[in-house]
Amino acid sequence: MIKVLLVEDEYAIREGIKKSVEWENHGFTLVGEAGDGEVAFPKILKTKPDILITDIRMPFMDGLELAKLVKNELPNIKIIVLSGYDDFNFAKQAISIGVEEYILKPVSGENLLKELGKIAEDINNQRKEEEARRKYMKDMEEIRTLEKQKFIHDMIGGRLSMQESVETAKELGIDITAAFYCIILMQIFPRNPGSSDANEYSRVNEEIYQKINDIFDGNDHVFPYEQVGDVLCLLEKADSLNDMEENIQNSIAKIKTLMADYKDHMYFISVGKPVERIRDVNSSYADANKKFAERYMCDDSFVFYGEEMPETDRVSEGLKDDQLTSDKLDIEKLDIGAIDIRMISKKTIFNFLRSGTLSEIDDLVNEYFDSIGREAVESILLRQYVLMESLLSSAALLESMGVDKEKTSEILGDMSDSIKNVDSYDKAKDFVTTLLKRVVEYRNAVSDKKYTEIIEKAKKYIRENYQNEDMSLQSVALKVNVSSNHFSTIFRKEAGETFIDFLTGVRMDKAKELLTCTSIKTSEIGFEVGYRDPHYFSYIFKKTQGVSPKEYRRIAKES
Repeated sequence: MIKVLLVEDEYAIREGIKKSVEWENHGFTLVGEAGDGEVAFPKILKTKPDILITDIRMPFMDGLELAKLVKNELPNIKIIVLSGYDDFNFAKQAISIGVEEYILKPVSGENLLKELGKIAEDINNQRKEEEARRKYMKDMEEIRTLEKQKFIHDMIGGRLSMQESVETAKELGIDITAAFYCIILMQIFPRNPGSSDANEYSRVNEEIYQKINDIFDGNDHVFPYEQVGDVLCLLEKADSLNDMEENIQNSIAKIKTLMADYKDHMYFISVGKPVERIRDVNSSYADANKKFAERYMCDDSFVFYGEEMPETDRVSEGLKDDQLTSDKLDIEKLDIGAIDIRMISKKTIFNFLRSGTLSEIDDLVNEYFDSIGREAVESILLRQYVLMESLLSSAALLESMGVDKEKTSEILGDMSDSIKNVDSYDKAKDFVTTLLKRVVEYRNAVSDKKYTEIIEKAKKYIRENYQNEDMSLQSVALKVNVSSNHFSTIFRKEAGETFIDFLTGVRMDKAKELLTCTSIKTSEIGFEVGYRDPHYFSYIFKKTQGVSPKEYRRIAKES
């Protein structure tokens, strides 16, 4: 129903207008009436009618004055002015205000209904347009989310100037102006990596990260985004250091409360130092990231501040319980192909190899060796332990990826030879650094190939099922066994465009083919390519192709 409010100071005329139109039968509902503009104005603000019918000459507040006030408050309202004066000046003023129709009295119910019908058609079209726009913006939410992620990533990377940061943030609806900024990093690991498959691990991670995003949604001082590798990055801002400290503690408290429901997962949080300038946010990130490397050395959830390190998680303290003992460390007879990976404790190095990045290796190695101590590493037993743990962890990681013994020997073989020449603290650090880089690069190469295969599989599924209107990022991610957040990121990286852009492109190409080669109605074509709402199909087609489906068909026939 379209809501109408009537304002007329003469009671008899007002009653005549009310009775001359069968409102309900023609899709209208009369939501109120008034005898002058002053009485009418609050009623209009309360009922928010779609159409205002008002007399032009009234006591206290005339129709034109009322129209001005109403247009300021409700810009989309349609106004019909009734006047007993055939005065061009009144008409000009009415047009300048934005009045839809200027009708001379007396007006018959038939003529009024005719004008109302034209306006109602415009309103209904606008409603359809607005509904299509809302649906389009919802469909485009993936793009907006990725744009926000890219913005924060570029800002942290120091790739944006102050002006660029402020302008881009404004476009994305983010207010980043503040006196202080700080980066918080977070990652989640299962307590027993081997107890669940990768898909379940990915699903739980996505569930947790989505809940964290929901917690901070609409919060004006913290902006979360997920990095590659399941690391959640939070950008905190505040107007004072005290506020910053309070904000950080509140954010961490909310995360801890959430994680209390996930007893089988560990979480690690690292807080970077506060900085005063947007362009220095990357310094806070570097500070948080440096300490974050220590998470691979922990056996339980931990929050890192400053130089703090959990004493109970020092690797050297765990040696007495480890399965590696001196009688098993025979470097001279080391054979990578014959390594029994059950010997490995799967702690620091293995945890890092599973999800660490190339950029973290130097920090991890430094923290790892510092936790053991130079003097301890210089001793033969400890040095052999460090070297053997790195080799065994590498072999274990490769096996978990499905790499056979022969390929493992090929990847790590020369490292088993060079291990015999490691006779100092510095050489041990160089050895472990080189080994980790080699294995992580191999892991990344395999992952990239795997991602390419996943995206090709997703594209094939989209091309074969684009007619399904219910197809979404989530449903396709489910088909290829990847979390939707991760799928969105890797799809854009591999395909060079977002999932929704690709899906829309497939649908539009098919629509253009049908428009050119068949005489099927445009409304039916929309249904054929996955749009049940013909108006939305036309909206998307014009948005992406620049012309309506009918215009495209006409141009195609003429060419």
